[in-house]
Parts: sequence; structure tokens; C-alpha cells
Amino acid sequence: MLSTPASETVELVSFDGGVAEICERWRPDRYRMIESSAGVSPRIARGGGYSYAAASFGARSTVWDMTQFDRVLGFDETAKRIEVQAGSTLETILAVAGPKNLILPVQPGYPRITVGGCIAANVHGKNPFLEGTFTDQVESLTLFHPRIGTVDVSRGSSPELFYLTCGGLGLSGVILSATLRLQTIAGFAARVERTEIRSLSEGLQAVRSMTEGSAFAYTWHDGVPHRSRFGRGFVYRGEIVPGAPYPEVRRPYRRIDAVSRGALPLSLLHRSTAGLLTRCFWTTERLKSGTVNVPLFDALFPFARRSEYFRLFGRPGLAEAQVIVPDHQIEGFLDEIERQVHRELPGSVMISMKLFRGTPRLVCFEGNGVCVTLDFARTDATSSFLRALDEMCVATGALPNVIKDSRLPMDTVRRCYPGYQEFRERLHAHDPERLFRSELSQRLGF
Repeated sequence: MLSTPASETVELVSFDGGVAEICERWRPDRYRMIESSAGVSPRIARGGGYSYAAASFGARSTVWDMTQFDRVLGFDETAKRIEVQAGSTLETILAVAGPKNLILPVQPGYPRITVGGCIAANVHGKNPFLEGTFTDQVESLTLFHPRIGTVDVSRGSSPELFYLTCGGLGLSGVILSATLRLQTIAGFAARVERTEIRSLSEGLQAVRSMTEGSAFAYTWHDGVPHRSRFGRGFVYRGEIVPGAPYPEVRRPYRRIDAVSRGALPLSLLHRSTAGLLTRCFWTTERLKSGTVNVPLFDALFPFARRSEYFRLFGRPGLAEAQVIVPDHQIEGFLDEIERQVHRELPGSVMISMKLFRGTPRLVCFEGNGVCVTLDFARTDATSSFLRALDEMCVATGALPNVIKDSRLPMDTVRRCYPGYQEFRERLHAHDPERLFRSELSQRLGF
């Protein structure tokens, strides 16, 4: 195991609360500390720790905490490029590029997520149907692996290593820095239109009609198993408000991480309270105006100011599943979700949908179809439902998101991802000793 004066023994927890392990954590703050590391002890890089699965700890690996590598290395307003270290957050990039009316087009839902994590997980944002995934905005990156040293990686110079790293779950080495493409933004406010819907199928049709030409379009549905309320909700369609200035002062938000998310010793969400929560949310949203203007920050990072939702799950945690369902299978898939929810009675809380467009590659969560996200309280019934969902994915050709589900079994991933075996073989050719390991990589057989 790596040994430095800065190492410490800590308990790390996946954001969903499903995996916790005692690990040795190391906090390098200089390149030479990383480049002088050798040996065959397993290790894995870690950013903000916002992965729902244990992608950045576990498997007896020393955790390389990269959050001190958070510098902006270069910013070219004319070329619309920014170079940052891997520990830089989305919030940092927005603060640098925003005043110049530039923005990262693909951003997941929380501002403290790091660039290294975004690359390793190939995350998506609010409108993957039009924007693609995070890999699409990576110009190049710098990677370290003890066997090959520090190398510059890009699509042109080393495409195989580039695509093994982007979406590679941190298993090809430590991402040190990246150059990212920015795009011009017309304004820093979003006009959000809210439309009430009565079922999953109605939400699907609505989001299909709204996605083209919108900054984003997604649904929220009541997922609690209740015959009269299940599936009702809203579709949210957003457009950028032209000319809205970058805010000189932004309203603060309450930060959350995996530890603070599970601060409550017990979950406050079980079947009855989950129903109360969704009814309150539905009623509150229904009373609001149909169209409102919100700061772009709030539209990009909706959970920054709604972190209480995650805290309600307490230490037992939440269970989230996210899948891309092919268009020709989605209607039947949604019908089966409803049937299974009423059969298994899981502690389901929320269901959401948005359209997705992309080409499946290795084990990247990317494809053409409808992205369906389900949130649950952790119960035995939830576990039973998720096993049924695994079989639904295999039967329909749906892709489950390995970053969003900390219990996803290897057999399901192997059967759902056509690139599973190719990823495994390429990873072992690149890293024969398998120096970079995590609980996720061990569980999925990488």
C-alpha cells in the first residue's frame, strides 16, 4: 500500500449510502507526488465523491483524493477553451467562463462535481438528446499511469486510450488535467414552462414534443404505488432568456456530500411518508404559475438548492436506477414499470424521463432512446423490484447506468452492454497488473 505522511484511514461512503468501506486516503497536491508513485499496490482516484456507486474507493485500493488539484491552467475566450486540473469543479469553471458569456454545454446536476469525475463517468446533462455527453466537450486530457508515465491524450493522438479513459470509470489511470470546449450562452436565466401530466405515457408524449429547440425538457412523476396518483406529475421545458446578465452575486446554497447526506440516522421516507412528500410537491408545483424565470445556475444545478430531498433518505440511503430504453421498447417498458411497482410495492418516490441520443461505446451510458430515472427508499421490496428491473433491461436491450446503481450485478451489465468484453480486454491490455481498482470495478468484473 502507498505510504506518505499525508495518508489517513477514513470511512468512505457512496453517495447513495449503499456501500461503505474503511480506506487509506492520500491527498497529493503536486505532480511529483503522483509521478513518483510506483509499486503494484492497488489505487483509485477520487474527486468530490458524488457517484452513487463506489467508483472511487474500495477493493483495498488506496484512494488518491484529487480535490487539491483544482487550478485553472488556461482560459482562451476567443478559442472557447479552458484548461483545468481534474479536481476543479463545475462551479469553478462557471465562475471563470460565465462572465465572458461562455459555458460548458453538458453539466450534471450538482456544482461541486469535479471535471475528473465527469470525464471518468462520461456524465450527461439536462438535454443529452441535443448536447451529447461530457466526452463530446473534452478536447484533450493528461493521464498518469505508473507503467506509461504522464501522457497527453486526445482523439487524434491516441484515440484508443482517449476513449478507454472517457467513460472508463477511472480505471485507465489518474486524470491530471483536461482541456474542455465551451460554448457561447445567450443569457444567464432560463424560462421554465411547467405542464401538468396525468401518467407516464402522457409525460413521454409531452417530452417527445418539447425536446427539439428547447434548452431542456424532462418529466417528474409521482412514483409511489398508489392507484389514483401513480404517474401523475409535470413536464418541464426550458429556454434560455436572451440578454440575462451573469449575476455579480449568487445566492448561496447549502452544500451536501455523501457524509452529510446520510446525517440522519433513520430514513424519513417509507411508503406513507413518501406518499405525503410527493403529494406536497405535486400540490406546490400545481399552485405555481405555468411559466417562471429562474437563474441559470438553478436550472443547471437543480439539486444545489434542493439537497433536503437527499437528506430525507438518511443513513440507510436511497436506491436509484437509471436506464436508456430504446424508442421501440419504451411504451411496453413503462407499462411494465407500473405493473411491477404495484406488484412489489417498493419504496419508490420519483420517476423522471428525458430523451437521449448517442452511440453506445464500451461501458459508457450512451445510446438512442428514453432515459428513465427511478428513485427509491431502501427496502426489501425495493431490492425485489430492482431485480425485476434488471431482467427488464436484458429483455428490452436497455442500458443501466453503472454509476447510478451501487448494487447493479455484473451479469446484468455484461448482458446489457455490447462493449462489456471489449472494455475488459482493452483495460487488461493497458493495465495488466490492474493497479486501478474500485468496489465498482471489482463488482462488475473489470
